[in-house]
Amino acid sequence: MGGINLKDKIVSYIEDKFNIAPEFIFQRSPKIAIFRHPKNKKWFAALLPVDAKKLNEKIAKKYSAELNILNLKCDPSLAYILCDNERIMPAYHMNKKHWISINLDSEISAEQIFDLIDQSFELTR
Repeated sequence: MGGINLKDKIVSYIEDKFNIAPEFIFQRSPKIAIFRHPKNKKWFAALLPVDAKKLNEKIAKKYSAELNILNLKCDPSLAYILCDNERIMPAYHMNKKHWISINLDSEISAEQIFDLIDQSFELTR
């Protein structure tokens, strides 16, 4: 499943389920989409493009371009089990114990991503 198509599905899923639209709050990085709770303003998801070389050696060898990633809050024990350093890895630019990054250009199902979005939403209430 390609990153662009999956990216659109993720945005639609969050808008439909939680009634939350993406926010583009970084002037220097206008492609970064943030999703946060309306009341407490805590983030539960961030969609961002990242150069594959900045993620890890395994990804840098397999991908040569910019990838779409989704950062989500995750229970540390689940994050440890899920991280395979290609589909799911310790979070890029976030707390690596409590956040994960999902490579949207990898072979990962939308259903698994949606489950992780739901968990992230609950963890950040």
